[in-house]
Amino acid sequence: MISIETPLARRKRIPLTPLIDVIFILIMFFLLSSTFGVWRPLDVALGGGAPAGGTETQKPASVAAVLIVVKARPGSDGTALTVNGRDMVLADLTEELNRLAEAGARDAVLLPARGTDFQLVVRILDEARNSKLTSVRLHLD
Repeated sequence: MISIETPLARRKRIPLTPLIDVIFILIMFFLLSSTFGVWRPLDVALGGGAPAGGTETQKPASVAAVLIVVKARPGSDGTALTVNGRDMVLADLTEELNRLAEAGARDAVLLPARGTDFQLVVRILDEARNSKLTSVRLHLD
């Protein structure tokens, strides 16, 4: 009988190229899906406590604070903005706060009504931050 020896099959090595490709694709996915926005802190004190990251200091009573009130109102946008008792539109807020800062005000207190849109509160805080006032406090009921 004739016997033909068949060579034993060599074990193939697992190629690393597809593995490296998959890892590269995952790295690119996580890099592109993450946010690269510059986060800037919004210095806000809640409810009359110390400012974020700072200590409570006693201010002279002679300096008046600016009172910003946001109330619900039936109408186009559903909110009414009042600064020291004067009705105001959001576009004129920075100008009014700068005028009050030049008159001697240093601080502002923001009192939003329940159900006020959070984006509106952040926008008002940002407008106050861009003004000449030194600090803004957010008072929540």
